[in-house]
Amino acid sequence: MFIGFLLISTRVSADFVNNVALMEPGVPFKGNAYNGARCFSCMSRLYEAVWPSLSHIYKRPRNFTDNCNDDRLTETNVPLVHCDTICVSMYESPNIAGVRIGGYIRGCMKDVLIKGFNETIVSWYRWMQRDSCRPYRKKELFKLGGDQVDESTIDVCTCYADFCNGNTAATMFTWLISIILLTFTTLLHG
Repeated sequence: MFIGFLLISTRVSADFVNNVALMEPGVPFKGNAYNGARCFSCMSRLYEAVWPSLSHIYKRPRNFTDNCNDDRLTETNVPLVHCDTICVSMYESPNIAGVRIGGYIRGCMKDVLIKGFNETIVSWYRWMQRDSCRPYRKKELFKLGGDQVDESTIDVCTCYADFCNGNTAATMFTWLISIILLTFTTLLHG
């Protein structure tokens, strides 16, 4: 069992190393290694209610739906888009009159913001090289200036696989821990 795991791991690693040569700077996994992903495209309905105020920052998603808030999305209730960059999932919980109201924005990185994401942040946190989840200050991430200064934060997760932006960070973390524990248990008892 362990030898089979090593052979598969070695093969996957060899394929990855061989395909790294195909990569162009700033283009994630070009060539045979990465042809894009299918990403969910939606915003929570709370964004639709204030869309005229947000339409100069965000690009319109495929739909506005509270299904966007679900922990696990399916293509039957939220539309997909083909993405040649990476998928993103963003969560914020603004405080309105003392009440926290949470909302999700999901889509392809190039299709979320009109001005695009701050390239310094994308490079520094290596969005194009790995999956990640962390909070960012909106004024820096969205390149807001002038009277649009917003000191609040937004949680952003980036990923590469089909449907990967359809899970919350907590769900993905739980899934990852489960896989690690299962692998460790198999290796220990195998």
